[in-house]
Amino acid sequence: MSKRENQRSPRVQTSLAAVLVDSDGGELPVEVIDLSSGGFRLRTTEPLIAGEEVRLRVERYGDFPAQVQWVEGHEAGGRFLEPISFENEGS
Repeated sequence: MSKRENQRSPRVQTSLAAVLVDSDGGELPVEVIDLSSGGFRLRTTEPLIAGEEVRLRVERYGDFPAQVQWVEGHEAGGRFLEPISFENEGS
């Protein structure tokens, strides 16, 4: 495992409504339950596929390319393909 994979970004607990767009363009409402600059954990009512490239669409923030890393029941974790920032802009 690389040094980067061993380092985990700080996570923030949340309850954020979002949409997961799968590789076929299908949209699935999800709840993001934790978030970091490198990844996320979410709840969904539909099964997801580990390894699938997706987009996490969050209203007011945009679409974020990601990959589903693991799936356990109705929860899944993913990593962003590019790190995101939580910094407030303009406040």
